[in-house]
Order: sequence, then structure tokens, then C-alpha cells
Amino acid sequence: MAYNKSDFRTLHSALRNTLIANDGQPLSCLLHDMDHPHGLITLQLPDGAFEPLHVAEACNIANVIKSVERILTLPRSNIACQEMTEVLLLRLDVLREYLLAAIRRYDGLSYLETEADRAVRRWAGFLKHPSDFVFAHSCLSAWEISFDPSPINIDCAFLASWDGLKAHERDNKKSDLAHGIVRVQLPDVRKIEAFFQSSAKHLQDLLTASSQVSTGNEPRGLIYLAVADEAETTGA
Repeated sequence: MAYNKSDFRTLHSALRNTLIANDGQPLSCLLHDMDHPHGLITLQLPDGAFEPLHVAEACNIANVIKSVERILTLPRSNIACQEMTEVLLLRLDVLREYLLAAIRRYDGLSYLETEADRAVRRWAGFLKHPSDFVFAHSCLSAWEISFDPSPINIDCAFLASWDGLKAHERDNKKSDLAHGIVRVQLPDVRKIEAFFQSSAKHLQDLLTASSQVSTGNEPRGLIYLAVADEAETTGA
């Protein structure tokens, strides 16, 4: 059911190659350098100059990327990897949702969900909402044991078959697993690598959108905070 140390090393290298910029910072940090990122807070200095201060989505997405990287570097044994596998998948879904929310804030920019995005979404939904699945007997796919009846495989194809089902229909499918033997087969490491690549593409779309020149008198999404003159602050 879980990934091992070799898988975690492979995924860490893939994350570094796709979601980390050349300066060692998460790719989303480049939003700070764009002309018109959404929600940019800019300080207006006493001399009338403007100084960019903060882009919330840049930092928030960066924090999620950093947390995924920490998860991938923490385990020192295969057992530790097993314990962190579900945490990893759930954290990947947080990254997916952050990117989705950020992209939807830009007019004319659409979130194009890839198959890798869908796989992460489906697994996170399955793990977060176990319903009757909590009563299923999970076996490790590495076990060379015969069962009668044969275990039901819970894999990407199984979860994909849930698309279009209503909530109660999904619960019914989980209840069918209760007190039975199931074999959980997580997404192939290559699919997680594909998710990193998809996330990088979403971030590139954000960077492109935030670098486009505004047609108005002022860039959209800027909040100007006037900084009081020192004399006014001290009462001099």
C-alpha cells in the first residue's frame, strides 16, 4: 500500500526538478517578481514611491511545496515511509486545491485538470472520507497469499469509476467493501511525478497571467498602504 525509501528519494528529486526554481525557492515565489500578481500589497513611501511588499498566494503555495519536500526527506526507513504515505497524498491535494483557487482568481485563466490532478484528488477524497471503508480488511499488495474470494483492488481505475457518482452512491460502494478483503494499490510513482509536472505547468500559467500588462490606469489587485511620515508618527 505504501511507498518506500527509494520511491521517496525519486519523488524528492522530481519535486526539486519541477517545483523548485533555480534560486532554491519554490516556483511560486517568482510571483513576487511579476508585474501584476493578484493581491499584491504595496507600501506607498513618504516620497511617493511604491514598494511591493507581499503576495499571499506566492507564500502560501510555497509553504505547501516546502512541506511536501519535508515529508519526502523525513523518513529514514521503509516503515516510516509507510506511515507518511497517506500524509503525503493528502498534502499533495492541498497543493492541488491551492493552485486551483489561485488560478480561478485570474480573469481569462482556466484551470485545466490533468489526469494526474484527478488521481491526487480522487485518492485524497477516498482517504479523507472513509465511511464504511474503515471496516474493510486491507492487505499489503506485496503479500503472496491467496484469498477466497479474491480481494477487491482499490487503485486509480477503481476510484476513477466513482466519477459522476453522487455522495450516497460512493458511500454505497464503500459499504460493499466492509468486512471484506481489499488490496490497496497507490498511484504509481510516475503518476506522482506527473502531478509535480502538472503543478509546475499551473504555476507557469499563473506567472504568465501575472506578468501581463494591465489595461487600466493602475494594475489590478494592488492595495496601497500609505506609510506615515516619521515626523507625524513621533509628533515632532
